[in-house]
Amino acid sequence: MTGGTADNGATVGGEAGAPVGSTWRSAVSGLDLPRLTRYLGVRLPGSLKPPLRALPLPGGRSNLTYELCDADGRVCVLRRPPLPFGAGNQVPIPATLAPMAPGAGRGDIRHEYQVIRALFQTHGRGGRVPVAEPLLLCQDTSVIGAPFFVTAKVPGIVLRRERQAVVLTPTQSRSVAHGVIDTLAALHLLDVRATGLADFARTDQFLIRQVDRWDRLHAASASREVPKLARLAAGLRAGVPDGDRVVILHGDYRLENLVVTVGAPARIAAVLDWEAATLGDPLVDLGLLLTFWEGAGAAVKPIASAHTAARGFPSVRQMAERYAAKTGFDLSRLGWYIALNHYRVAGLLEALHYRTLHGLPVAAGLEDAGLWVAELVEAGYAALRDDF
Repeated sequence: MTGGTADNGATVGGEAGAPVGSTWRSAVSGLDLPRLTRYLGVRLPGSLKPPLRALPLPGGRSNLTYELCDADGRVCVLRRPPLPFGAGNQVPIPATLAPMAPGAGRGDIRHEYQVIRALFQTHGRGGRVPVAEPLLLCQDTSVIGAPFFVTAKVPGIVLRRERQAVVLTPTQSRSVAHGVIDTLAALHLLDVRATGLADFARTDQFLIRQVDRWDRLHAASASREVPKLARLAAGLRAGVPDGDRVVILHGDYRLENLVVTVGAPARIAAVLDWEAATLGDPLVDLGLLLTFWEGAGAAVKPIASAHTAARGFPSVRQMAERYAAKTGFDLSRLGWYIALNHYRVAGLLEALHYRTLHGLPVAAGLEDAGLWVAELVEAGYAALRDDF
């Protein structure tokens, strides 16, 4: 846990995930704070001083994240599954990036905690794949109405907004980008058996199952003709790589899911949001990262992390080259993996368009997500023919 100075009703900001100007609350949707306080008093005696207040955090594509602050300003983090439809006036938010592993991830708190615990136990605090220290897993739904887990708070910032990145010096931007790649490479080089996760997920025909998954999503949300969509789908299916390497996959590895400490040098302090973690081909993770990545001065992508266009960030090709140098993996088919992830994200955005078209709620800011689909499909089709 980290200390803090938040008093009752004080605003917080500048820490991992906490938006500037946010306010600690004594009541929030999805948490029964009095019951939770009593439970944690038994399970984590002496760690938290009542009363607890909570702060819902942005990020996390399915599971919900809250910071908990005690009377002395000590902070920890709680994760729970999404709220039921309409609970607490909560609008159901479709995942912008759905979990990779069928039957696991989305709302599966135990699944996410298992990965974090395995990585922390294997490498400890500050390891090559840094994660928040896991404190407890509660599967008793009588406490807050759902299972949940609690981790320590990792000091740092999450670069979700362009204005956060523009204050970085070019040297810091490069350090952050190199840390992004180096941490991903370290994850993919872990001995899966040594982590205890060898039986964590099904691994056979992983890439075929990924194509099947996104085919089904596109079919279920079809409401219009999207140029080149059928050609992209056919090209993916016709050109599936061997993909016989099995590693631990994060499943949603992007800059928005990393805690960064800005110093000399800047570094990655923790990898967050493991709800989509699985076992499979490492280039699926890399392909997703590069789908969202823009280098300095690059043309703006509709879905990209806008901050990666800030000065000093390497290009997509430079990021891929660093990954290849760190892992020794063959990237000659990387274009296919980038195309797969464009197809994936296009399908998820088309599903949002379908919901909007039928008067169903979507997350704020994603009402026009359908406008980006054709561009994503076009970029994916181009990537399919690109040699790295």
